[in-house]
Amino acid sequence: MSNIIKNLLLALALVSVIILIVFCIQLIVINRGVEPVSPGTTVSGDSQQEDEVSDPEENGEDPANGEDVAPDPVIETPRQPPQGTRYELRVTENSRLVVYASEELFDFMEEETDWWFLYTGGGIATLEIAFTLVSPQGTATHAETFLNDYSGGSTSEFTGEETIHGSALRGYHVTAQHDGEWYEAWIHTLVDSDLALVFVINYSTEQQREALYDILSTLDMISTPSAPQDD
Repeated sequence: MSNIIKNLLLALALVSVIILIVFCIQLIVINRGVEPVSPGTTVSGDSQQEDEVSDPEENGEDPANGEDVAPDPVIETPRQPPQGTRYELRVTENSRLVVYASEELFDFMEEETDWWFLYTGGGIATLEIAFTLVSPQGTATHAETFLNDYSGGSTSEFTGEETIHGSALRGYHVTAQHDGEWYEAWIHTLVDSDLALVFVINYSTEQQREALYDILSTLDMISTPSAPQDD
């Protein structure tokens, strides 16, 4: 073998060794820039699956065992005390009717068998609280015809039993209209009695009506102990 061929083979072997060394160096550099993947971890180029995984606490579940957790109780805002002057009207020996009314808008008048709140804000509007005799079985029928004496016989509209404008009392409600004035009445039955309380309002404007409704919303019945009997 001539010296030229030997030199060519030696040069070729040297080049091959250099190429192998460069390739190994590049491979090491590339591997340094890649974070190692933990066993059992799935690598995904889309993060949508992570966004779709909900927080167990947000779903009302206990993160420890997946059980439902009772939601926090809803704290209701305490009802604000009624505004105005407090009146206690004796209904029976053991009960009183409580009602609040603004002295700036109403004058109070007490008669022998009923009570009146007279509107002073302009025009004629009143609330009358009185007793009416009615059997429990005939309360609805009585309510339908009760306003005849107030409305001059105009047709009354009976709407049934309802809460009296958010107050603590319920009553059978009826309405009527006569000569541009509106009349509304609620008949509230009393326990173990043929007597019932009746609340009658009359008005001609929306302002009057709302002022009367404000009084009705404060209605409440409270128990009062009987006076001790002498031996």
